[in-house]
Order: sequence, then structure tokens, then C-alpha cells
Amino acid sequence: MEAIGRFVVLERLGVGAHAAVYRAEDPVLEQFVALKVLSTQVAFDPDGRARFIKEARLMRRIESPRTAKVHDVAQLPDGRPYLVLELAERGTLGDRVDDVEKGSGTVTVPDVRAVAVALGDALTAIHDRGVVHRDIKPSNILIRPAAPGNAPDGFPGGMLLRDDDFLVLGDFGLAKALESTRLVTAAVGTPAYMAPEQAAIGAPLDGRADIYAASAVVAELLDLTAGPRDPRVAAVLERGMARDRDARQPDARTWARELVTALDSSLAPATVVRATTPATPTVEPPAVAPVPWPGTDHRPTPVPAARHTWFPGGPLLLAVLVAAVVAVGIAVVVALDYAGGAR
Repeated sequence: MEAIGRFVVLERLGVGAHAAVYRAEDPVLEQFVALKVLSTQVAFDPDGRARFIKEARLMRRIESPRTAKVHDVAQLPDGRPYLVLELAERGTLGDRVDDVEKGSGTVTVPDVRAVAVALGDALTAIHDRGVVHRDIKPSNILIRPAAPGNAPDGFPGGMLLRDDDFLVLGDFGLAKALESTRLVTAAVGTPAYMAPEQAAIGAPLDGRADIYAASAVVAELLDLTAGPRDPRVAAVLERGMARDRDARQPDARTWARELVTALDSSLAPATVVRATTPATPTVEPPAVAPVPWPGTDHRPTPVPAARHTWFPGGPLLLAVLVAAVVAVGIAVVVALDYAGGAR
């Protein structure tokens, strides 16, 4: 097996215009890493070498869960520098897109939403530290397992993102620190995702170039979903991809918030109003106003409940008997009184 320094090379992951990337094992720390080795054509060019070292410094400067980590910078015996990087164990978003296009499935809107959230987090992190990436595209969005403390982007039923998948932004080879210059000095980037100002030498440059590219990525993913594009989502993306950068969202936070809100609205179930046969109205008797209790208590006056008597003849017969008893009593009293007077 080939070795680079103390690292055992396992396979080549990809080759670009300026560097090759390898999957390797670190036998000392017992972990897998990615090695990015500068090509011979660039390694001995002072500017190319300086840009390569600058990439490592910018990555260390950001230090966000949403950006790939650089562990070290070293040099081969022939003088070529290489970076020791965090390994994206699950490939790239571009790989997943290729899998979907080759298969029969479709990307879901929740997939797109997860990518939008991750891109918003990543761009906010790098822009807050004064860095413009300049090469946002699916193949530079890496996938690894979510680390402890980081909520995964994957979810059950996802086509692009599954289980504990977590997206990070990689390849800062074209990244630029804005404190060095805010003008385009060379036309660089990937044409399908490149903001117009990136191709105009001397044009002003800031994070809105990355917003353009991120909008292009999301638009590409939405083209892989079923059904027409929601007009609210389309409006956000059209703004993000405006040719005039001043017409775009002012920053990544605003872009992500607008886009996620629109995607959530497109996922909300529509309210369907069904026509029904009007029911025949029921005529209620007029309500009787309650008689208020004295004071502030306005409870309705209670209706006394009917009571049952134990007397078998009913209340009328009882009244007659009571009257008779009273009459007899009066007669007896009068008789006694008379008899006493006679004596």
C-alpha cells in the first residue's frame, strides 16, 4: 500500500485541477482521514502553493460544525504540500443526487428543506468570519455522521439524507478572505452555480455570490421532486439568483429564513372547504328573561319542585278535616265556658 507520511492510503476519492484527494488511515490515532495533495503542476508555483496553505488557514479560522475540519498541514519528500482533513465518510450530496437520477425514486421537499437549513448554517458561519466560498455546489457539500450534540439532517423516508446524515461544506480551494480584497481578481468557480459577478474582473465580491450558488443548488434539487414548484419557493430562489446582487437577500440568514418558511408553507396541508346541504333551522321558543336575585347575583330564580304528600285523600280533603277539627274545638271551648258561667 502507498503511504503519505505516516498515513496509509486506501483509495483515491477524486482528482481536481489542482489537487487529488485520498482516503487514508492514521495508524497512530486509529482514525480515517482525507488527504488533499497539491498537484505537481501547482505545487512549485509560489502563488499556487500560497493559495493551498491559505485554504488550510481559512478552514481553521472558521471552525464550525458545518465546515470540514483540517487537522494538519504537511509535506511530501518531493516538496508537495498536503492537508490532513476530516473524512466525509458518506460521500457528497452530488453522489446522492447521482444515485437518485440513476434510480426510480424522487427527491422529497423535506430533503430539500434539510439541505437549505444546512447551507444556511454553513454560509452564515463562513460569512460571519469574513470568508466567501466561491464554489458552492453539490460535490462540495460533504456527508458524514452527525457528531454528538449535532442534530442529524437525515430523517426516515428521505431520499437524499437518511438516518444520522449530517452535511458539511468542504473544498475551500477557491475561498477568499474579504479583508484581503473585495474585488474579483480572476474568474473562478463552477459555471452552473457561479454568480455573474464572479466572472467580471474588478467587480465587487461578497457573500451574496454564495447565496446565488446556494439558490442554484436548491433549484436543482427541486427539479428532482414530484409536482410543480411552489410559487412562494420559486420567488425566494429567483431573488437569490438575481443577476444584480443588490436584488438578492442581504445575507445568508435572511436567505435561509425566507426559503425554509416558503418550503414549510408548501408542505402545509391545504384547507378544503366542502359544500354542504344547509340544514333546516330549528325554531326555538322565546327565552324568558330570568328574575335576578337581590344584589349582584343574577342567577335565574329557581322553580320549586313538586312535593308529594303522604295523606291519602290529597290536600283538599286534608283541609276539610282540619277545618272540622278546628270547629269542634271551638264548640267545645264555648260549651265549657257557658257551663262554667251557669254555675
